[in-house]
Amino acid sequence: MTATPTAHKANGADEYPAPVQLAEGIWRVTVPVPFRSLRAVNLWLLEDGHGYTMIDCGFCDEDTHARLEHAWDAVLGGKRVTRLIVTHFHPDHIGNCRFICDRWALRPQMTQLEWMAANAALKSLYSDDFELRAKFWAQNGASKELVDLYRSETVLYDSGVELTEGFDRISSGQTLSIGGRDWLITTGQGHSPDLATLYNARDDILIAGDQILPKITTNVSVWPWEPLANPLHEFLESLDRLDKIVTHETFVLPSHREPFHDGKARIAELKHHHDERLEEVIALLKGHEARSAGELLAPLFKRELDGHQVNFAMGEALAHLNHLLFQGVVDRHVGDDGIIRFSLHEGRV
Repeated sequence: MTATPTAHKANGADEYPAPVQLAEGIWRVTVPVPFRSLRAVNLWLLEDGHGYTMIDCGFCDEDTHARLEHAWDAVLGGKRVTRLIVTHFHPDHIGNCRFICDRWALRPQMTQLEWMAANAALKSLYSDDFELRAKFWAQNGASKELVDLYRSETVLYDSGVELTEGFDRISSGQTLSIGGRDWLITTGQGHSPDLATLYNARDDILIAGDQILPKITTNVSVWPWEPLANPLHEFLESLDRLDKIVTHETFVLPSHREPFHDGKARIAELKHHHDERLEEVIALLKGHEARSAGELLAPLFKRELDGHQVNFAMGEALAHLNHLLFQGVVDRHVGDDGIIRFSLHEGRV
């Protein structure tokens, strides 16, 4: 059995903040999500002529619908939401797509790959094939206890996502005019197939989605439909592209946690984190004939994992192992028991 998301009840002493104006014409709306590690997602309302552009949707449940109505009442001043942009297909970003679009007679704007991924996930494909993931984690050395935890606590995609019948495409390199600001669309890979970020050079503001987060690191995972993928390489390349755009003064509006300044410094920190993680994986393989991703979980992720986090921990361990595989640092083996293990390449032991 999979976990049923718990509604977060709104009340007068709510722990999540009311909409906050962060810059001229830009409002932050924070709503809860049913994921223990994230707790909340930031959505954005941007003044846009006679209406407002909204960026991202939140996880779909009745409580979030009520919170969105409250935010619209607080910010719009009688105007309409006239455009919805979705950064990527994950449920905390696209969940209320149909609710918002039906409410304001819109079609979402997003990249084609993110639209396709969302539709596949709703059919329990792509990142949300429940049984395929359980089998894949077991093949990669996850213990029965971890797989059982995954089965009992993971939050399924279709429990919090409702889509429209169609969308309008946005693409990397495109410029969108919103409320007198020009926003350059740049896409990133590794976390999601083609995640859209928006950058305004005049005011040096980046709406970052999940590509750059403060304090926490963006999940980068290998999933069972592409077991030899190298998403970490894609993610690092995406950071390099963003690094050519942002500055040390850039005001970054992330999808989780607090907005912050200095996009360049945070990109450098994220790249350093993954360098350290790769060295840690190498150190864990030294002195061992071969080890699975599941065997590396405890030393790599020292805090207790819930079932949903098992997905991300296994996927991220594999992302680092696969990156080292493509660099020629490790070798990949499938044992007689069917378990996939990795060892240091000859000369690296």
